Amino acid sequence: MALVQASLKSELVTIFSSRLASPDIIAQRLAQAYTTYALAGMFGASTPVILPTHTAALQNSLKGAISNPKAGSAALFAQAWVSGLTSFWLTPPVLVAGAQVGTVTAIPGAAALVAPLTALFLNLKASYDSVGDGLSLALHGASLTVLSTVAPPPGTVLTLL
Repeated sequence: MALVQASLKSELVTIFSSRLASPDIIAQRLAQAYTTYALAGMFGASTPVILPTHTAALQNSLKGAISNPKAGSAALFAQAWVSGLTSFWLTPPVLVAGAQVGTVTAIPGAAALVAPLTALFLNLKASYDSVGDGLSLALHGASLTVLSTVAPPPGTVLTLL
């Protein structure tokens, strides 16, 4: 398989349109949606080994931003996605298993998410569909920059697809 942006969008739209009241539940559902999406990714012929701790790292980052009572916290929520994705993939590093084994070493595209996600979240008139589309496109783009170092041969760097 490979990463499918459309499936992530569908799940995000469902979450946003559910109008969940609890920051815990919202963060849990968002983190689980991303985990499900990421599990479909491939590093060549190998797959990421995503543990509950990875999902929890993303969930905790998002929960902190969702729970913040500050009005206009679009930038805070955008930064939570950046921090959460970085923690998801790197703390501890996601392992890669299959034909080649290794670990995730970087997600350089995460840092570029702050500006576009802040702009997306500032649009209070946006539909659930447009927010789901914008967020899934941004997350998909960042996820395609996830790098892993695998062997054999030693030191091979693969991108998540």
